[in-house]
Amino acid sequence: MRGKTVAVIAAVAAGLVGGGVWLHHRKVTPAPVTAAASTMVLPQQITLNGKVRAAHVTPVRVELQGNIDAFEVNVGDEVSQGQVLAEIGSTGLESARADAAAAVEKAQGRVEDAEKAVTAAQLEASRAHADAERSRAAYDRAQKVYDRQKTLVAAGATPRLTYEKAEREYESAQQEWDAVNAAQRAAQARVQDTLKALDNAKKILADKSQELDDAQAAVTAGTVEAPVDGVVVGRKGEVGQSVQEAGNELFEIGTDLYDLEVVVEPMPDILKRLRPRQAALVILPDLQSTGYPGEIKEIHDKQVVIGFESPTPAIRPGMPAEVRLKPE
Repeated sequence: MRGKTVAVIAAVAAGLVGGGVWLHHRKVTPAPVTAAASTMVLPQQITLNGKVRAAHVTPVRVELQGNIDAFEVNVGDEVSQGQVLAEIGSTGLESARADAAAAVEKAQGRVEDAEKAVTAAQLEASRAHADAERSRAAYDRAQKVYDRQKTLVAAGATPRLTYEKAEREYESAQQEWDAVNAAQRAAQARVQDTLKALDNAKKILADKSQELDDAQAAVTAGTVEAPVDGVVVGRKGEVGQSVQEAGNELFEIGTDLYDLEVVVEPMPDILKRLRPRQAALVILPDLQSTGYPGEIKEIHDKQVVIGFESPTPAIRPGMPAEVRLKPE
């Protein structure tokens, strides 16, 4: 019995040794890699960088032709409606306006001189008329006396000397009347002449004033004004460049700055997992903010637009922003 036990143990030992040698020489084949094991694991939350922009932008269109003489505002400046944003080819127009203003001033001076001349002529005519009235009255009295004395002398009822005196006084009154009457007519003619001169001066003033208005309108047309209140978020062109080369829309003005956006461009694997109206968190490093809630407004091509409401005027278009999203 003991001999059998020993034989069994020996056989088991020999089998273990043989199995070990087989395992030692056997080549291990690795398990096949499944498709699931090779797929990249996407993050549950991502952070994308972009810049704040205004959701509502008003373009400033320029229909003028000419070169850009000067920009009066820069991107980021606040502007009010009617504020001058740029000067377009206004150098020559300013010179024309100055010349027109000088011409108006000169014409105005001529009108004032003509008005003074009319006043003086009318005063002179008034005095001449008064003198003529007095002279006419004296002449009429002298004529009556002379006519009576002439009748009396013919009848021998008055002395010859009395008649001759009446005759001399009549002739003197007649000469004075003729002279005063001529002066009165000359004064009236001068009034008419000065009135004509005044009319001409006024016509010249009107023409020069119209030229000034046209020059002023040209200068005004040579300025680009803000159509709305807001912040300049875009500007095109360079000083000296033509408006046509810069494009018809020289400026963009952001309005309603409580409604803002951030545009980001995620990687394709992330982009396909984003949908409109997904929640987002907008963080502004410049303000050291904890974040403002927002959502995806739209996805266009490779760009994702995130909208959010600004609780403070400190948030301005152009600020860098971080957007945190949780892809689906």
